[in-house]
Amino acid sequence: MRFPDCRHIILQNIRHVMVVTAALSAVIGTLSAGATNIVTYTLLDSVTTTADELIMTFRRICNENDRTNILFDLTSSNSPFTIYKVEWTNGGVLNEPLEPFSLIAQGDEIEGKSSRWHISLDFPFSNAFHEEDVLLLTTDRGVIYCPTSRAGQLQRTIDLLRYDYEKELDSTKRSSRNAWAILGIVVCMAVVAGVIVGIVVRRRFVRKRKEIEELSLLVVERSDRNRELQAKIDALYGSRLDTLNMLCNEYFEKNESDRVKLSLYNEVEKHILALRDSKSVTQLEDIVNTYLDGIVLKVREQIPSLSAGDIKFLTYLYAGFSPRAVCIFTDIKIKNFYNRRSRLKERILDSGAPDRLLFVSKM
Repeated sequence: MRFPDCRHIILQNIRHVMVVTAALSAVIGTLSAGATNIVTYTLLDSVTTTADELIMTFRRICNENDRTNILFDLTSSNSPFTIYKVEWTNGGVLNEPLEPFSLIAQGDEIEGKSSRWHISLDFPFSNAFHEEDVLLLTTDRGVIYCPTSRAGQLQRTIDLLRYDYEKELDSTKRSSRNAWAILGIVVCMAVVAGVIVGIVVRRRFVRKRKEIEELSLLVVERSDRNRELQAKIDALYGSRLDTLNMLCNEYFEKNESDRVKLSLYNEVEKHILALRDSKSVTQLEDIVNTYLDGIVLKVREQIPSLSAGDIKFLTYLYAGFSPRAVCIFTDIKIKNFYNRRSRLKERILDSGAPDRLLFVSKM
């Protein structure tokens, strides 16, 4: 069986009931003409709040013999305090205690803890108590007052409740106003954002529609231009090239016959000489550039290492002549034609020209 610590019980009893004097020190207990000021205090084990508070609670008022005794409690949290004086207003008359009273509650034992002080003070005898009677304490934390009548206590409770209610109502109204203001701001921002988005989308739509219209016009214009150019080329070289291609093919098929050579020689020679001279090649190159968006000019600019013969060979290819026709114009064998075209493709691909794939695709 374990017994409680006796020293702890004794210390607790000493802390819970202390009667001290209140002259110039913290506790008062002197008699003067039968008047007595009594102070006791209790140290609480835990602090109930983090704020420094000093709360007065009225307990009792009564007449004893030739004096009026008032009993009240003071609850202090976290820090010491000082009471400079106590006054009691009775029927509009300000009374002081029969024995002067002041209290200094200091020390490490109180610092950072909660304490409850029970104070009993004697005042001059009063024949009547009134609803407006108030006990006033002047402290280092300000003036604390508390009604000393039940009606006054009730009225003060009502006033406190009304004050708390009005404070809470004001807080609610402020919160509501803030909420409505925030909602209004959010709605306005949403409307503004919606308008801005609508304007941006509309502008983009208009711009895209304009681009599409311009692109459509460009396609139509390009198509018309291509048809024009195709018609021009057909008019200039269509019949000549078709006849020449036919003669070249026939010549290739029957080039072993002396009789055929003699019969075709004059026609072939006439067309070949017409397309071999530099003027005809230049004219053909201009048409190819016009029809294929300046492809020969681009080849000259991007691959300057190509020879004039290479450019001439490419011009015939881009003009659409058959391999046999190109062989006749350039005076090479058909086997050499394919070898030369293959080597030329490799050179173009290895050149690193920006449009090299386009150049090769048209060969």
